[in-house]
Amino acid sequence: MKSSWLYIVFALLMASIANAQHTKTLDSLLKVYQSQAEDTSKIGTIKLLFDSYLNNNLNEAEKYVIEELELSQKLDYKKGVGMAYLHFGVLDEYRSHLDSAKIDYSKARIIFRDIEHHGLEAVAIRNFAGVEYNLGNYDEALKILDEGIATLNKHSSDSTALIPFYHNKGLIHKFKGNYRIATQQVIKELRILEKLNRPIQKADALNLLASTESIQANYEKSIEYNLEALEVYREFNDKFFEVNVLNDIGLDYYSLENYEQAIAYLGKAIEVNKIIKNQSLKSTVLTNLGNAYAKSNRPSEAINYISKGIETAEKIGAKNKMVEGYNALAAVHAGLNNNNLAISYYSKSIEHINKGGSKANLSNAYKGRSELHARINNHKLAYDDHLYHKQLSDSIYNNTKSQQIGELKTIYETEKKEQQIAMQEKDIAVLEKEAQISYQQKLLLGGGLGLALIVLGLGFYGFHQKVKRNKLEKEKVDAQLAFKKKELTTHALHLAKKNEVLENLKQRVTEIQEKETSSDYRELISTITFDQQDDKHWQSFTQYFEAVHKDFSKNAAQTYPTISKSELRLMALIRMNLSSKEIANILNISGEGIKKARQRLRKKMNLERQDSLETTIAAL
Repeated sequence: MKSSWLYIVFALLMASIANAQHTKTLDSLLKVYQSQAEDTSKIGTIKLLFDSYLNNNLNEAEKYVIEELELSQKLDYKKGVGMAYLHFGVLDEYRSHLDSAKIDYSKARIIFRDIEHHGLEAVAIRNFAGVEYNLGNYDEALKILDEGIATLNKHSSDSTALIPFYHNKGLIHKFKGNYRIATQQVIKELRILEKLNRPIQKADALNLLASTESIQANYEKSIEYNLEALEVYREFNDKFFEVNVLNDIGLDYYSLENYEQAIAYLGKAIEVNKIIKNQSLKSTVLTNLGNAYAKSNRPSEAINYISKGIETAEKIGAKNKMVEGYNALAAVHAGLNNNNLAISYYSKSIEHINKGGSKANLSNAYKGRSELHARINNHKLAYDDHLYHKQLSDSIYNNTKSQQIGELKTIYETEKKEQQIAMQEKDIAVLEKEAQISYQQKLLLGGGLGLALIVLGLGFYGFHQKVKRNKLEKEKVDAQLAFKKKELTTHALHLAKKNEVLENLKQRVTEIQEKETSSDYRELISTITFDQQDDKHWQSFTQYFEAVHKDFSKNAAQTYPTISKSELRLMALIRMNLSSKEIANILNISGEGIKKARQRLRKKMNLERQDSLETTIAAL
């Protein structure tokens, strides 16, 4: 995926030109520089020399930025001083001196603010946020980006300057797992880009938006956005990101179980990558292609491509890619009943991850090895690996739910701030109108000035008290609604987790029953099945749901009288923006069953292909 932080530094706008024709341009710049008098035009030439040396000779670049600062100070040229500190910050980032970069960007920001050059002030703010991002201080980076947005909204009518702010906020929220907020930020970016002719930036935004949709299992929407981005990357001959997007589309088709399309797009990615020869991309795409062949029941091709992916990853020392390859190869051999060979690959994977790697990959490796140990009757080893898998799985689940609850809290707090701002703006508008009326009354009723002022003062006091009471009442209602939303979300997630645990337990008991026939096992399975289908849980859920979404069921039944009770439950869960996996766990049906249920529901609701099921349900 394309996920780099957008550093758009005003002083570096000429860098691409300087690098494209480096030798010729550099010679020309040096001739101009040597013949110029010490004035602001020479400072402009020094900036371009800094740009030219930045990517190939940092010591020489530093020499020119020092001269830029000294000459600007000598001429008392404030803008030049600010630009010099901005360049010092960039230089420090190139050298990984991030604390020094923060100091330089802070100095630049203060100078640009003092001379009221708010466009450059925003650049300094954005770069400062970039340093916090690279230091892992994501919340601080978001806070600083919001300061930059506020500065631009207050002092500038040019919305194009907001593009990188929204893009970078989207990146951070995606990294934090706040996918809905990330999507909102990218949509803000796209709304601005729609008015401009900036196809590459638009493609980048579409690619980021596609990744957030894919993570939320909205694979068709992800493919739609990535196909649009793919056209742009091909038009501008951007091979690196063409390979990335082809790989992403292939993975989405894989998730949709359309393995032939997945193989087609991943195969195209392999061919395009032969031009740029990027080894990291090669390793990723080869392993993904092998997985697609495995799902298509073509194990020999699967083993061939996955092995090549592992070999490439080993050459570049890409540990996570090696682990993904070992897990994939183990799964293929497990399908061929090469049990001991599959176990050896899972063990290799576990050995690498224990030195530092992904919890998800480690959990998958323990799960796969546990099943293989059970298959060859090594029940003690199977049990041990199963315990490790469950511990990791529960840890991942808890982290995911914590992220989701955190995201809901962020959304609630953001909406509350926006409501407060809207209320303040409304109060200001009312006060301005009152002031205007007061002024007119003074002109018309000069003799009754004192009385008019008293009446106005009393009126304003009464109005202010009313606004204050309304505001307090609104905050109270908002807090109650937020609490009910949290109760509803917690109850739904608990229901999903309960059904998931019961299903796993039922499968395990079924496996044991096949080996040891007993009526006790049948009775236990019946008890579990009864609990999964017990309507009492739904009655409790419905009470929570109706407390938050009043008359939803009534409106749905009136608008769509043919929908069944189970379809009404599905609509309620979609209204909560739960993922397909969570809905499947709650309703106790498969992922494929969810897809079919959604299709039946769309048909009963008479929705066209272009109509959004989620938007239509939300409107109820």
